[in-house]
Amino acid sequence: MASEETPPLLLRFPTEILTAMCEFLPTGDIKNLRLAGPSIARLVPIRIHRVFLSPNPLNIAVFRAVAAHPLLRHRVREIIYDDARLADPTRRQDRLNDARRRDVDEELDHEDVDAWMGEGLQVAAREGAARAWFGSRRERNLREMRGRSANDLGSAARQQARADQCEAQLPLETCYQQYLRLWREQAQVVESGEDVRALREGLDAFPMLKRIAVTPATHGFLHTPLYKTPMVRALPYGFNGPLPRGWPTSREPPARELVPWAAGPEWTEDEVDREKMRWRGLVAVVRTLAERIRNGESAVPELVVDVHALNTGVSPYMLAQKCDEHDDLALILQQPGFTRLDLPVLLSGLQPEDQRMLGNGRFKTLLAMARSLQHFRLRGDGLVDPGFPPYTRFFPLQTLLPVNSWLHLCHFGLSTFVVRVDDLVAVLARLPRTLRSVELSFLRFELEADDHDALLTQIKAQTDWATTWPPGARPTLTLGLAKVTNNVDGRGLWLSKEISAFLYGRGPNPFSAHKNIVMPGAGYLRDEYDEDFTRPYVGYKDYRALWYNEED
Repeated sequence: MASEETPPLLLRFPTEILTAMCEFLPTGDIKNLRLAGPSIARLVPIRIHRVFLSPNPLNIAVFRAVAAHPLLRHRVREIIYDDARLADPTRRQDRLNDARRRDVDEELDHEDVDAWMGEGLQVAAREGAARAWFGSRRERNLREMRGRSANDLGSAARQQARADQCEAQLPLETCYQQYLRLWREQAQVVESGEDVRALREGLDAFPMLKRIAVTPATHGFLHTPLYKTPMVRALPYGFNGPLPRGWPTSREPPARELVPWAAGPEWTEDEVDREKMRWRGLVAVVRTLAERIRNGESAVPELVVDVHALNTGVSPYMLAQKCDEHDDLALILQQPGFTRLDLPVLLSGLQPEDQRMLGNGRFKTLLAMARSLQHFRLRGDGLVDPGFPPYTRFFPLQTLLPVNSWLHLCHFGLSTFVVRVDDLVAVLARLPRTLRSVELSFLRFELEADDHDALLTQIKAQTDWATTWPPGARPTLTLGLAKVTNNVDGRGLWLSKEISAFLYGRGPNPFSAHKNIVMPGAGYLRDEYDEDFTRPYVGYKDYRALWYNEED
């Protein structure tokens, strides 16, 4: 045991070495290490590289506290705007967002309350509908948690921790009142615009800021949030309520109808404004960044919009229709030094006459403005609506992507899109020699003759990556795969090493035997919402962890 005069072994390291060692520790371990004692706390700084913002008073308060701190504000590299607003339990449209058919069947249509009811009975009926929705979503959360974990033989400790929270579930009325309080606070912030003012303050306060991310997926799934924001951390143990999504989200077709972002004969200004409010946070971020540029101030070099496997995305009307938000985004993209854009596009729910609007040329022109782009990722919404023919979901990538304008591109990503192998490979072959990584995930092939086997075969044959690019500069190709049906949202099988061995060496095509299926022993499994889930794909039991176990 060390004497009182001899400091603990850890404190004998030079400060520079101790700081370098801590760089390899997760944030949670850093916090635990600082609790070991005041001497350690002084030597090991708090790691705050990102801050969260949303129309929630607690999130805003913590955001502003970091922005006002003389040291911490210089460490912030990323702002994550949580655009998953709490649904208004009194509005049927809000209650039906992110709904399954089962939810719709259970929904009490309080809009059609019989006219003979007095005002008191109508209020009671609407209140009953709100509580019924709240209770139904609580039950769905539990079903989904069981379905997600039924085939997962991974961390017993992780699953037990979630089971303990479920066991300690708070009563419905307690959770409902807590939810209503949070929703009222959110409504006050939205009305006052306090979160937008805080965003402007943060852009001035964080000199090292590199990225703004916007996501509607913050709350993830029951007891498995994507981000533990101050608001999420403050929820009482055992809380179970509707998971906020914010953006139009569909579990099953048909999707909710989208409204154009410009007024016309069929759409009033009020209807258009209400539609844009469904993406309130994204619109606020884009508008604020554009205002800074117009005022001669700097903007961030990276804009990441990520839905993390939810069936939603940015309205195509914002991207392919003349509107203020389109102009704001164009101004951001054309700034010198703008290097990264992650963009999910909502393809379901368009007006019938607008099904092909993404290919009207305006979207491609918009992307072509990003001349300094180094990282680009495009995602579809993942929802296939049988009400529309398959060809309406296929957009030739050569008509969407201005690859000849991206002379500095280092990373290209495409996810959850309907593709044709020849069209996709033609785009890949035209990407510049600055390219270092390609990620293709959860693709759907429009033609029956197309599959992952054909995709890799044509990439090897039709690109010159293996023949003329220097060995150290060849792009790494990663593929992400889902189970064909009933896949757990956010989970997938990922391949990279085996693909490089095929493209650049003498390894076999990992899909040669089964076209779209990889046999055990190749790749690894990953869950976007659970970092502890990651594991190698060793056997069939691992593959089964991708399956969602539907309850009757």
